[in-house]
Amino acid sequence: MTQGSLIERSTRGWLDHLRVERGAAANTLTSYRRDLERYRRFLDERGINDPVAVGESDVMDFLAELRDGAPERPALSAASAARTIVAVRGFHKFLALEGETPTDPAGAVAPPKAPKRLPKAISLDDIERLLSAASVGDTPAALRDRAIVEVLYGSGARISEAVGLDVDDIDLEQGSVRLMGKGGKERIVPLGSYAREAVTAYTVRARPSMAIKGKGTPALFLNQRGGR
Repeated sequence: MTQGSLIERSTRGWLDHLRVERGAAANTLTSYRRDLERYRRFLDERGINDPVAVGESDVMDFLAELRDGAPERPALSAASAARTIVAVRGFHKFLALEGETPTDPAGAVAPPKAPKRLPKAISLDDIERLLSAASVGDTPAALRDRAIVEVLYGSGARISEAVGLDVDDIDLEQGSVRLMGKGGKERIVPLGSYAREAVTAYTVRARPSMAIKGKGTPALFLNQRGGR
């Protein structure tokens, strides 16, 4: 990015905030920087170089471009478009909270839904049975198991990725989850409404009592001893 527009300077401010205040990984920052560079070019073609001038219709049109493509900017898959919109939403939310803009033009723009990714060896009937089994009871362990299964089903995460999640890896408001795969490869994927509800129920009604037994681990899903 060049030093030019207010949008570029605001982008650097948001990325610095993620790096310093939230400890975002380098891969995450690289992905967001790339996503917002595409967004900046889109706005620049509309003559918009100040975040204050961005309206909800601009964000909606950008989402349409992500789906349909544009000259020199190919269409993205639903998963990639969703990650890009998550970045745009986070950017505008930050600016609104910091008082840099009077409103959040992206707050009502939902990321596109990515296709459910299920292992071919597991049928929908099997998934339903897993969900039903995990939902039995209202104990902390039952709420945890339900949340794990919903995250697996709703995000396409591997089991190792799900149990390795930290609390900060899930953004329930944005509806996204940061997954760390093999070789430290990081990706951000949308999280469905059922998964968000299950994780919320677990974090509010179960995790606090389970965490008392532990040593302050950042792990999202805790065992009976309060550890990962």
